[in-house]
Amino acid sequence: MTKLGSASRFGSRYGTPLKQEVRDIEKTQKTAQICPQCGRKSLKRKGYAKWACNKCGALIAGGAYYPQTDVGAIVERIIKKGEKYEEVMKEVEKKKKKEEEK
Repeated sequence: MTKLGSASRFGSRYGTPLKQEVRDIEKTQKTAQICPQCGRKSLKRKGYAKWACNKCGALIAGGAYYPQTDVGAIVERIIKKGEKYEEVMKEVEKKKKKEEEK
């Protein structure tokens, strides 16, 4: 198998950086994710933004490539924990700065 994995189907088109990004997205998309309902690693993508658990049968609307988007995580945190939007966004900005420094 090549370094580009599933993205090698594009051949010499589109350039290596874009094909590496496609490879990473597809790899995450096709692996089983953790189900938020039962906690098992059996959540699979069924279609655009549709995720289904093979164990408990839960159907979840999520992101196109990941079961939970960054914005969805922020909203869930605000609703469940009752935190204020400004506090959450400050923490998110701090995390982004740390990631950029790496």
